[in-house]
Amino acid sequence: MVNKFHKDKFLVSKGIVGIILIILSFGCSNESYQSKSELTPFQTQPTVQKLASSFPQEKEARPTPHLEATASPNTQYITPIPSNNSPFIKSPPTINHLQNAMNAPLSGKKGGTLKLASKDYFQSLDPHQNYSAAFSTWGIGIIYQRLLKFSSGPNISLPSKATECEICKSWEMLDSKTFMFEIDTENIWKTSSSNLSNISAVDVKFSLDRQIHMESQNSNRFHMIRSVEIKPENHIQINLHAPDADLFIALADGRSKLLSKSNVENYQFIDPANLAGSGPWKLSKLKDSYSSVENTYSAPNIPYLDAIEFHILPDSQTRLSAYSVGLIDVYNIDDPSSNVDITFIEPNPGQGFEIAFNTGIPPFNDDHLRSLARATIDPDEIIRRAWSGNAFFSLGFSTNDASWIPEDSIWKSHFFPFKKREHLNKTIPINITVSHFGPQFTKSVEIVADQLELIGFDPLINYVNRREYTKVTRNQDDFHALMGPTFPHSSTNGYVIPVLHSKGLWNTTNHVDVKLDELIEAQSQEYFSPKRSKIIKEINTHLLEKSYRFMPATQENLWAWTQDLENMYPNFSGFEYTHWEKVWLDR
Repeated sequence: MVNKFHKDKFLVSKGIVGIILIILSFGCSNESYQSKSELTPFQTQPTVQKLASSFPQEKEARPTPHLEATASPNTQYITPIPSNNSPFIKSPPTINHLQNAMNAPLSGKKGGTLKLASKDYFQSLDPHQNYSAAFSTWGIGIIYQRLLKFSSGPNISLPSKATECEICKSWEMLDSKTFMFEIDTENIWKTSSSNLSNISAVDVKFSLDRQIHMESQNSNRFHMIRSVEIKPENHIQINLHAPDADLFIALADGRSKLLSKSNVENYQFIDPANLAGSGPWKLSKLKDSYSSVENTYSAPNIPYLDAIEFHILPDSQTRLSAYSVGLIDVYNIDDPSSNVDITFIEPNPGQGFEIAFNTGIPPFNDDHLRSLARATIDPDEIIRRAWSGNAFFSLGFSTNDASWIPEDSIWKSHFFPFKKREHLNKTIPINITVSHFGPQFTKSVEIVADQLELIGFDPLINYVNRREYTKVTRNQDDFHALMGPTFPHSSTNGYVIPVLHSKGLWNTTNHVDVKLDELIEAQSQEYFSPKRSKIIKEINTHLLEKSYRFMPATQENLWAWTQDLENMYPNFSGFEYTHWEKVWLDR
């Protein structure tokens, strides 16, 4: 599977410059960047709905059931283990030094303004009330930091959710449910016009508590946290309900922003001029469809850029045109057939076309018939014809490491559409429930239906609206197979527990599988990355054999950027954005 590749040239369309200059008259100009703050009163805009946010409508479910440790969890972590006389598992200095070396300033060119496009409007100036990337990653939310961040750089193989400290100096695991973080108090809270106080453990506790207890989708991300305590010498202690290996994913999520306690209590996100972040950027301009942040020149690793502009462009053709004439520097390619050179291919496990068989009723309560149906499906044909080759096979859930995605040699042994097929003794009608999720999904369903028909199934494609689609999954008598997007989630445990566990709230395939449950519970509490990876691979093999559900076409996001954007090694996993701090413009 290809993670990324770079090409020497990019195409610039001609003949549409005049149109675009009119379309994009959103308050920016070609003059050099000015540091003078220009903030206007914030007004919410209607959000442009995206597929991922429109299905299902419910919040991301808390993992169900609440798992308790069935045995003493392995308390090793991915980092090297301290000496035997140490009472702690910790992030050792060798790892911190390595990360610092990787993040050390390069000989890049300083100055310039990077111009980015966001697809959506955001609804609030409160970071904890925003759930989409329009604020957190492709907007003014990048002025904020988190306790941890996802690693990025030329040595990171994608997909990856490897984490490192952002506002912490180090962390220690006291036991499988107790973690201690030392806070880096040298970072300063900054508004658009002034510096405030230094960040403190009080701010970190306040920010985590606020997200945990707030009526917001963001609160679900911290379901594993029981309490947060302030400890001496700028430390905080995080106590869990039960061991949860995805704690670090929750803390590093790009929406898990840290806020100044006093600033929030005094200003309540009314005036954008009072927004205070601790990162290397501060808010400079905020208008209806345009915002910008500027370099504070005070961070330990100062960015090369002077500023970043964000232009809200909901229309896909407008974004393409803006990129083609150089009005934006980075473009998320919506249509692979567009005349744009691909610079970067981002694997996006957890997004794509999923097939789920209902094991609660005939015919797919029969293991043999279910396996026969799976074996006759050709994922390669679906990827080629419906997804223009820009997809890969997976088991449907978000992954922390590229090794968690089954290799071709493993999954293809369970799919053999070109071998002599076993035909059914009689025609078996099946009801495939789908909804209108776009042309790629519609084409995928049609291809699968044709493939199943070849061995004797008689598929009826039943289109329902999206609300009905989410409801029908709760009634095992209403469908034989579901085909469409998968359950929205941001971590491995956020999928495998509610969806794949026999007692999961969203176990729509209605399977009961004790072995699978044991594997899910074991990996959910396993902090030692190599051992967790081994369990995940066992889960993959088990799911392939049982054929409850799988994702024959997992989405790849295609990106293009201008030739003069250098040191661009993004990791967009988990709404990450700190890669912008490392890039420069060679103009």
